[in-house]
Amino acid sequence: MSPTNIGLILLSSLFHALWNVQTQTSRNSRYFSGLKGLWIIAMGIIGISALDYKLEHPDLLLWAAVSGVLHGVYILCLSKAYSNQDISYVYPIARSAPAFVPVLAFFLLGETLSPFTLMAIALILLAIYILHFDGHLIRGFENLWDAVLHRDLRWAFYTLALVVAYSLVDKRGMDLFFAYYPAQPFTNGLLFFFLESLVGFSLYIVYLFINNPPREIISIWQLEWRRALMAGLATLGSYGLICVVLQLEPVSGVVTLRQTSVLMVVYWGCWKLGEPFGKQRLLAGGLMILGIGLISLNH
Repeated sequence: MSPTNIGLILLSSLFHALWNVQTQTSRNSRYFSGLKGLWIIAMGIIGISALDYKLEHPDLLLWAAVSGVLHGVYILCLSKAYSNQDISYVYPIARSAPAFVPVLAFFLLGETLSPFTLMAIALILLAIYILHFDGHLIRGFENLWDAVLHRDLRWAFYTLALVVAYSLVDKRGMDLFFAYYPAQPFTNGLLFFFLESLVGFSLYIVYLFINNPPREIISIWQLEWRRALMAGLATLGSYGLICVVLQLEPVSGVVTLRQTSVLMVVYWGCWKLGEPFGKQRLLAGGLMILGIGLISLNH
């Protein structure tokens, strides 16, 4: 992986950590996500108009639409998770996709699995277990299983599944973009992000207003619009940069290196927000980063 692409991924990680912290610390993470989406839709309309891009391949629109649907459900699950749990608990689970993306990429995209990747998967799974460990070996597994089924905790695991799914879909979409338009990776990345965002956030906002009091939503939006704009810009930076790099590098390496944001967010949650289980969650985050490092050795 080239130093330029590594730098873009790390910058994307910083943006990703920023908008997640903004979302979790908002007055209402579900309403905040909708307002952030509204800003991104506005950016998308302006951006698509400015790019004056003529899409001559319907399959590109199909993959962008599929990605948009997955991202819409992802935002719903993530905002529900943040409404009920600490960010230092939710974020490491939601971003543990490197344990699963390489396996599915092996079967669906023809990428290879090395011994380092298998070791990394084991470390990341151990990290998820440690998040649920309370001093008893078997009870840790019971706590993990209970969390998967719990009405509040399960949203973090739903988010994880959607991260895995949209990562594979985005990779396929960006491969097609690059095959059709190889001379403009940055434009491709921005356009794909805008297209999937128009679909995903439109669906999410409609869902939000159908299932919640409109006055309540608007009252939060009036108070949070500046923070939501900042989070929208960070989201644009995060996903836009990743869409660029996905055209140039294997999805396993991109998704893995991007998870450096885990330690940023765990540190913020435990030390800045005073969330509990700081040492335990930092250990889990550290193991995830170690696993990430093992996978990056292949790229």
